[in-house]
Amino acid sequence: MQPTDYYQLLRFFSEKQCTRESELNSDIVKELLDLGLIYRGISGELCIKSLTQLAILAVKCGCDSKKVSNYLSWRDFESFVAEALVESGYDVFRNFKFGVRKWEFDILAVNIPASLGVVADCKHWSPRCSSTSKIREASYIHLEKLKKLLEWCGYELTSYPSLRRVNRFIGLVITLSESVRGSIEGIGIIPIYYFKDFIRNIQYYIEELKLTTLRNPCYISN
Repeated sequence: MQPTDYYQLLRFFSEKQCTRESELNSDIVKELLDLGLIYRGISGELCIKSLTQLAILAVKCGCDSKKVSNYLSWRDFESFVAEALVESGYDVFRNFKFGVRKWEFDILAVNIPASLGVVADCKHWSPRCSSTSKIREASYIHLEKLKKLLEWCGYELTSYPSLRRVNRFIGLVITLSESVRGSIEGIGIIPIYYFKDFIRNIQYYIEELKLTTLRNPCYISN
């Protein structure tokens, strides 16, 4: 498929989950079915499984990440990240609020067997926000929020017993673009196209990217 095909598909499926087959090229339909990105509805209509998966493929095939991101909502991003974490054995809490100021993480997830917690914010990076200084500022804020969560753990985690079962926490910022990738202030800057691989091999990436791991002072081993 050409970039124009991806933009057309993103437009179709960002407006509605399903569309008539006659609106799409038959070769494109076959390719999308083979890739498992769409399925046929009860009435024969074509429905998207994951708009974010389509967006990731579009960026890999040369589409402009800024333009692609215009078709995605925060919910699309968060759903993709949450699903990847669940598939890897994490318990996921979305839009997690805490503290008297009601700080919030888009996603907080815990893997009890690995004794590891992950807090993530999902971002659309616009050109004005993609400079290193802006991303560094966002990473610093994210790290400070994570520290606050652990400072308040004795109060906050009483409502979430599973959060007491992990010894370490890391912070991540998930983006569509790969203009910045790696670690800033010990926070992982992770382009969404390789987030699933990151989660599957998280111990490797923690060491490779030199991510900050913070000890959970409310950790209970048993």
